[in-house]
Amino acid sequence: MSEIATWHDYFVTVAQVSATLAGLLFVGVTISLNHMLQGRGYLYRAWAALFLQFEALLIGLFSLIPSQPLRWLGAEYIVTGCAILAAIRVFGHFFPDNGRSAVLGSKGARIVRETLTHVATLLPAVSGVLLVLGRTQALIWLIPSEVICLYLSFGNAWVFAVEIPRRLAQTNPAPVSPHDASRSGE
Repeated sequence: MSEIATWHDYFVTVAQVSATLAGLLFVGVTISLNHMLQGRGYLYRAWAALFLQFEALLIGLFSLIPSQPLRWLGAEYIVTGCAILAAIRVFGHFFPDNGRSAVLGSKGARIVRETLTHVATLLPAVSGVLLVLGRTQALIWLIPSEVICLYLSFGNAWVFAVEIPRRLAQTNPAPVSPHDASRSGE
């Protein structure tokens, strides 16, 4: 059995989880879209979270291609990691994560997110280089990458689906209609 075949279940799980989480992110973005458009940094976070899940999905799918030479798989990992990082950075240039993204928008939180994003996108490239070089333990580098992708994406899904609407409700309480006001005095 090849090294890749022993990881089959892991790659199936990664592909399934990343596709599911990407769907959850779309729901969260849809719920908070009006507010997200006001703080451009939220758009950057949504893009980064979706692309991190896209990266995990690609890694999972590429790894499931039967009888693929390890060198090709390594090249796919390298291209995927570098392309995803480039896509996230280009989008970030036009929609920077800034102070108007109030939920977890402090400078420290942004630095942590940026660092983790770079690590998550580049670890598959490291794994790819090691596969091209014929190193048998190359796949182990995919695990921290996936954990980071999940962490960032779950966190952003929470911000988009729960935290932004909750904070908006606190700052803009729902108006009480005259009908409701008269009922409260009964």
